[in-house]
Amino acid sequence: MIVFPINWGRVGRHIGIKEIDYTLNSIIWNIDCNCLSFSGGLDSSLLLWHMCMVRLSMAKDFSPVLIKVFTAARSMKHPDMTYAQMVVEYFRDKFKHIDLVHYILDIEKESKCNGIELFYKYIAGHTDSIIAGDGVDEFMCGYYDHQNSTLHDRSRIYYYHIRQLQKNHLIPLNENSGEVRVYLPYIDESLIALYSQIPLGEKVDKNTRKKVMVAMAKGKVPDEVLTRRKYGFCDVS
Repeated sequence: MIVFPINWGRVGRHIGIKEIDYTLNSIIWNIDCNCLSFSGGLDSSLLLWHMCMVRLSMAKDFSPVLIKVFTAARSMKHPDMTYAQMVVEYFRDKFKHIDLVHYILDIEKESKCNGIELFYKYIAGHTDSIIAGDGVDEFMCGYYDHQNSTLHDRSRIYYYHIRQLQKNHLIPLNENSGEVRVYLPYIDESLIALYSQIPLGEKVDKNTRKKVMVAMAKGKVPDEVLTRRKYGFCDVS
């Protein structure tokens, strides 16, 4: 009889969308923060949906729950700005008892700025903590070279991005976020344990990146978000 670990029966099984949804909800439930770093992309829009659902379920009555959404880009023409405003309006209509406050930072004049540092300096003027969606692209195949890789190279590309996550994303985020407390629910170890059991072929193919994330988001976020082009932070004007 196996006595340790007690969850041994959960190892190696098929991972369904409902289990990922439930786990993400549980993580957000335990995060005492109602602010979100928001690009209007798939990852942050799905996070916003989960935040709205969880905060409504936590409310003791139907008084408005305040969620603050922060968007930054090199200019107001950046797709992040356009999509962020569209998604926020979509959620305002969908969640009648959520009071969404949308803050926009246009850093067009800061052409030589460290965008992440400037963004978090701006955030610090409004809140001391924020939820962000960093890390999920690496584990759920969100980059274009995941999609464009051959079957032979797919595993190598997958682990390359995971090994670059600390150096290229998490350490710079930690260093540039100052005193703002940053919560990254997508890379909680309970979710990583689920991601690791999903075959690469179920995460990406020649037609679709983040196939599992797309399936999770259908019916929850605007359809336009599911197929929008991915941009890095402050990449385009």
